Amino acid sequence: MDKLTPRAIIFDLGSTLIEYEAVPWDELGIVSVEHGRKYLKRRGLAVAETTEFLEAFNEIKTSYRKEAAKSFREWDVPMVVTDLFGKYGFEVQEKLIDGFFDAYYEKVAEQLYVYDDTVETMARLKNRYPVIGLVSNTIFPERVHRKELDRFGLAGFLNFAVFSSTMGIRKPHADIFLSAVNQAGCAPSECVYIGDRYLEDIEGPKGLGMSAILKVKKGREYPAEMLVVEGKPKTCIKLLRLINVPSPN
Repeated sequence: MDKLTPRAIIFDLGSTLIEYEAVPWDELGIVSVEHGRKYLKRRGLAVAETTEFLEAFNEIKTSYRKEAAKSFREWDVPMVVTDLFGKYGFEVQEKLIDGFFDAYYEKVAEQLYVYDDTVETMARLKNRYPVIGLVSNTIFPERVHRKELDRFGLAGFLNFAVFSSTMGIRKPHADIFLSAVNQAGCAPSECVYIGDRYLEDIEGPKGLGMSAILKVKKGREYPAEMLVVEGKPKTCIKLLRLINVPSPN
């Protein structure tokens, strides 16, 4: 098979460039919510005890998740916290909402790491392809991901980044990919998208005529029957076998 020669390369973020699941999300959520609850308690709010607070948080979160699965409208953690304030009769103050989120996300940030081959892969691609972008589903505000891109040395490789929490629409909805394609300045057929989830990262871009590469994540379940993809590498560096990139000197 001939190697791809796209005009633009667009990546997913989590489990593609940066590992966000070193600790399972369900376990991490318990720790993060409790860290946020303690922040509110220190600020003098009469918050519920650990179990009740977690159950209330998860009930609201589940409602948002179910709606997002049907409509592809994105939600985020600050929205859940705002509703939680309403449930307990707290005055909604942006400073407290942000403070809760920062405490919550501190536990997420602690366990993140960039894959060993991510920076090398991005650097080699950037030398050949001037337009590289990002499209990420996220329930976290864009500001934290911008910091992570800086922290792990990835920001300089990207011409643009589209986050679902900012756009209000999540993959596989066509609009989030069209936003990226427009910023790339080329047609969908001239782009290749790379991600680790089938529905979001393969069916979504393929539906617009983009090429798509599935970065296979160990432990992730994939359908037995899938659309034809341009490759299924297990690591970032193996993408270079699929995209036309000069060998390093």
